[in-house]
Amino acid sequence: MKKKNKSSFLGKLIKFFDKKIVIPLTRLILKIANTFDKSSHSLEKIFANQTTLLFISLAMALFIFLFVDQKKLQLVNNSAEVFKNQPVTVDYNEERFVLEGVPENVDITLIGSKADLYIAKQKSDHTVKIDLNDIKNEGTYKVDLDYKISSNINATVNPSQATIRVYLKKSENRTLSSTIVNADKLDSSLGIDKVTLNVDQVIISGAEHNLEKVATVEALVDMEKLNTKSAGTQTLDDILLRAYDAEGNIVNVEINSKEKVKAEVTISSSSREVPLNFVMKEGTHMPFGKAISSFSFSQSTVTAYGPQSILDDLEKDGIDIEFDVSKLSSDYKGTVDIPTPNGIKKLSVSKVTLNIKVTNSVSSPQYNMTLSPNAINTPSGYTPGFFSKADSEILIKPTCAENVCKSLSSADLEAYVDLSSLATAGPGTYKVQVKYRAKTSNARLAEYTISPSEIRIKLTKN
Repeated sequence: MKKKNKSSFLGKLIKFFDKKIVIPLTRLILKIANTFDKSSHSLEKIFANQTTLLFISLAMALFIFLFVDQKKLQLVNNSAEVFKNQPVTVDYNEERFVLEGVPENVDITLIGSKADLYIAKQKSDHTVKIDLNDIKNEGTYKVDLDYKISSNINATVNPSQATIRVYLKKSENRTLSSTIVNADKLDSSLGIDKVTLNVDQVIISGAEHNLEKVATVEALVDMEKLNTKSAGTQTLDDILLRAYDAEGNIVNVEINSKEKVKAEVTISSSSREVPLNFVMKEGTHMPFGKAISSFSFSQSTVTAYGPQSILDDLEKDGIDIEFDVSKLSSDYKGTVDIPTPNGIKKLSVSKVTLNIKVTNSVSSPQYNMTLSPNAINTPSGYTPGFFSKADSEILIKPTCAENVCKSLSSADLEAYVDLSSLATAGPGTYKVQVKYRAKTSNARLAEYTISPSEIRIKLTKN
């Protein structure tokens, strides 16, 4: 049974070759043979032989198969590789010209066999180079971007063309100033006292229209590059120079100096022990009939770090901790936040415990005080004066715990009028509101009624 099937398959294969290859080729050969001289009997006899024709047909079929298969194999083996963001360099007369419009990066597509592309990928540098050494004058030039790597690889560049503007290079001297960057990288207890550059003049070079844009040239002194972030003086060598226009945008120019720019940075750690003040929050009042007899903090001072000038004022005035007393009908103990004053970089602690003792309040004429108000923020070129004697005396009535009221004197308070609203008013007589300021810790525990609440001030031109 198997033998019969095998014979049947072989017969079908012979019929297929006979029908599709032998017969068509025989007809073609006979047609060619007929064109030759009729006397060429030997050639005709050879071509008429069926076995010969079969071998010729098989040889031609094999040749066609190999030819097509080879082309197909070559086509299948071709691959593509894309190299993104490859650098572009230009060869040109850098002493005479500056360029604009040169693309910083391009994409390169390579097409070739996998083997060739593998070798190409091993190359670390795929820089596209533009040669402008032949350019002698200013102008706009269109150049093709080409990339050659191997005769077996087809390379295309995107973009394939660049429009490059060539300008004559010009130079100017400019003043160099310093700008501190990354100051927040320093510990909050440290401050930058001084930055000194060893160079105060630099040369900027570029196209004339760019030089005209430059408003400032800055040396960027980077605090993150300090060797040690502690108090003392250090020198930074790696200083970045930048040119900016009036709006703070970077201008594309070259910046050079006769010597390497260095910066000497002096860092200090200024601190002071600053007192804490208890202050009733503005707009809040003790419940009726109640007053604060005493208070205490878990610590009376904190260490503040910051500029010397601010620390000097804080050492004298202290830090006010405002407390809402509107619901304070009995003793209180709790934690309160210490506000960080403007300009202060750090406080040694951020919270303290506050203890308050509450008692009944008193308000008696025997504790009343009479003060003469001071004028502050007087307009320049003017002298303030009271319109009458009645305007020069302010009656202050305290409401407080009896022990507090007994300790008060006129030295604990200041009455004043703020004349800043009269800066453009000119000479004349004006009504202004009277305010008061508690100067001691005991004085801050009382509430006050002042009379009159407004007085008349006369401004006289000097």
